[in-house]
Amino acid sequence: MALLEVAGLRTAFHTEDGVVRAVDGVSFQVEAGKVLGIVGESGCGKSVSAMSVMRLIPDPPGRIDGGRVIWKGRDLLGIDPDEMPQIRGREIAMIFQDPMTSLNPVFTIGKQLGEVLDKHFDLRGKAAVERMIEILGQVGIADASQRLGQYPHELSGGMKQRIMIAMALMCKPDLLIADEPTTALDVTVQAQILQLMKQLQRESKTAIILITHDMGVVAEICDDVVVMYAGKVVESCGVFELFEHPRHPYTRGLLDSILRPGRLKDVPVPTIDGVVPSLINPPEGCRFADRCPRAETRCRQQTPPLAQLEAGHMVACFLPLERMQETTT
Repeated sequence: MALLEVAGLRTAFHTEDGVVRAVDGVSFQVEAGKVLGIVGESGCGKSVSAMSVMRLIPDPPGRIDGGRVIWKGRDLLGIDPDEMPQIRGREIAMIFQDPMTSLNPVFTIGKQLGEVLDKHFDLRGKAAVERMIEILGQVGIADASQRLGQYPHELSGGMKQRIMIAMALMCKPDLLIADEPTTALDVTVQAQILQLMKQLQRESKTAIILITHDMGVVAEICDDVVVMYAGKVVESCGVFELFEHPRHPYTRGLLDSILRPGRLKDVPVPTIDGVVPSLINPPEGCRFADRCPRAETRCRQQTPPLAQLEAGHMVACFLPLERMQETTT
């Protein structure tokens, strides 16, 4: 049974230019102890989906217009807003996108970590300090007692990211949402952060939603993958299936753009021509049609459904679905 099930989620932002439908009917699920990667270009709705799960969409201008977010059998979109603070942090924790700005610059690390323990466990004083030192040690921070008295500006980017992970794991949540956790970090620190997340996932059996645009990161840490484009899910399956048998043209484009060892210097890296369409007035039919090398007339007139191609593999594209039907008739 899925730990988290998101079904038909719709989130929009009401602006002066019109209604931006940032998340338009998104569905996915996360199993306990598994890592789900949500991938796609910037602006495709990855972070908004995660913020909607946490019910952190600012209203106004944002609003969750529909769908279900089933967490341990309860629909988080239907419960009283006053109940959400007890779920956030305690049961579902989130590492926000930019570690450079996510920490409050006027409070020490100890003060910010201590607030989490005070709020959720009524833990203060010596017991709280011992717990903070313990969790900082778990995320690989040396001289933890000294770090508690420091301010964010005194720490490196990699150190701040570890602090954010420590803060998220302070309550031993069942689900950790990591939004671009390696963005703006150098390659060495990225590798350390990913290794840390894999270790914590193995040891604590915490489920993870990893939001990223980096397919290399997905290959290294994820069990399942959801590919989003222009506010919709276009493909979802296991990570090995995605890399071995990508079925949606957009997924193929993302994988082709990965820098691989042995690529000749004078051979240009493949790119996906065009830009993501406006989510205020999205085109009819498939939203990827104008950028798709295989698009047909019907692709611009009809929206392909997200349908099961084979066990555990969902695709929103007419061509793979038709081929599947041909082989079964």
